[in-house]
Amino acid sequence: MPTRYPTSLPAVPQNRWDAQKLADLGFERPLEGRPLAVADFALDAGTAEEAEVRLLAYLDNDYDDDLRGATATAAEEVTPGRWRVTLRVPGEF
Repeated sequence: MPTRYPTSLPAVPQNRWDAQKLADLGFERPLEGRPLAVADFALDAGTAEEAEVRLLAYLDNDYDDDLRGATATAAEEVTPGRWRVTLRVPGEF
């Protein structure tokens, strides 16, 4: 289940959970509501839920983007302890 921003976010460590952006996936244009920018990230976490919250914390800490309404969904554990997380951010694109 996706985690929606804002939520209670953990402090971001120096290593940023080794977060990295994997790809910009373009835009989704739902029939209702605002368009969504979609991107995939990878980062270290023990569970899917932890990966989602960590991605939102990392972005909130390191970027000035408006994340209101953003969702993070852990798509898969690519290696033990490392997750691919899809971020969806609503906006005017």
